[in-house]
Amino acid sequence: MPPPIPSRYRLEIRLGRNEDIEEWFATDLELDRPVLIRLIGPEAPTARGKDFLTAVRRASRISHTHVAAVFAADHARGSYYAVTEWVGGTTLSDQQNGGRHLKPAELLSNAAGLADGLASLHAEKVIHGAIDADAILYTQGQTAKLGGFGQKIRHGSPKGDVRALAETLETAFTRKPSGLVAPSEVIDRLPAPVDEALRSAQAGRLDARELANRLSKVSYPPPASGSFGWSWRSLLPVGLVGLLAALLIWAGTVVDTSPSPSLEVSALPLPNVLPGPEPDGGLSPATEEPIPPVDAEPGPAVPVVVEEIIDFDPLGDNAENPDLLEFLFDEDPATDWETEGYLDPLPLLKDGVGLVFEITGTPSLLELMGLSEGTAFRLMRAESLVEVGSSDWEVIAEEKAGAGTLRIPLPPFRDGVWLLWLIELPLDGDRYRSRLGEAEFHN
Repeated sequence: MPPPIPSRYRLEIRLGRNEDIEEWFATDLELDRPVLIRLIGPEAPTARGKDFLTAVRRASRISHTHVAAVFAADHARGSYYAVTEWVGGTTLSDQQNGGRHLKPAELLSNAAGLADGLASLHAEKVIHGAIDADAILYTQGQTAKLGGFGQKIRHGSPKGDVRALAETLETAFTRKPSGLVAPSEVIDRLPAPVDEALRSAQAGRLDARELANRLSKVSYPPPASGSFGWSWRSLLPVGLVGLLAALLIWAGTVVDTSPSPSLEVSALPLPNVLPGPEPDGGLSPATEEPIPPVDAEPGPAVPVVVEEIIDFDPLGDNAENPDLLEFLFDEDPATDWETEGYLDPLPLLKDGVGLVFEITGTPSLLELMGLSEGTAFRLMRAESLVEVGSSDWEVIAEEKAGAGTLRIPLPPFRDGVWLLWLIELPLDGDRYRSRLGEAEFHN
């Protein structure tokens, strides 16, 4: 029997139960949008229901990209319920149990965002109290969000929240219980400062804001221009192959004792070898004249070309001011492309809007000129245009725009599709809106 809730919400699918909280996928009929309804039934003690409402209402004060939005919290006919943002119905626990391993760059970006979201909660004197893999939700665009507000409290301090988050993140990196192995020992080229930040947080030496700052400063993957080096993981198979080859050669010399026929050197075809200079600069005995050097001019760099720009609003009406796209490459700072104006903060409406750039060439730098200050965005790349929730997107950067031009170094990907995914828009007059003057890819 469906639980008693206001008729405004139509229950669609029962998702399951998390401890004493039942969860449903539902539709808000007045706003025509999907929502998640979490409720405690009338069988629960009244005190437990009131504690649930208190925790959810406190969390509703927070507006943050990495915190699941709370739309309503109330009681009806003995049940206590909360209406929250629908973020796809999966949790970090679901991803891990389903065998899906997040890309390290994506996980690192989300880890910093989650810590920052937790810092926003603590700034409002809100304690989560029950952070684990079930409390971390994922949107269709792979944005991790803190949810699960109102679960039974396991601790009541900010340090407890930070410790629980750090342990959960370490397990997400290593896929092992926290404390067994450092993330950098499992993920090749992951910088050691990730280990240090998570371990310091677990030891109570960092608050949520400090953890967020440390994680956000870590760059992964390392820049392509860095010095080349072999890791022990890559050397191991090479060494094994070399050892096997040496054993085979040794075995051949031991087993094959039959006399070999003598070889007439004059009967063998000799390869044409280009002689090199002697160490003292003299000529090789095989030639009387020095061979003139060949002037090898490096070929011209392949130019980076933006083949097409697309306004991208797959979670809305599939259009985001397409008639303004031409202003992104007209080299006129007085003109710009802008999003639509929204009455409510974007995270309350949908996961984001953006711009798609189809590129040929290998860009190494993206310049964003005139991006509205306060715009939070994620830069992603895929081989071709796919759904925003697809795992084919690789997160390259996640930032919030300040004043001036943004310059984002890019890893060396050739061709493909780049998505500038705007996830939080600043207030512009009476609407939430973002503007962008120029977007230029350079090689």
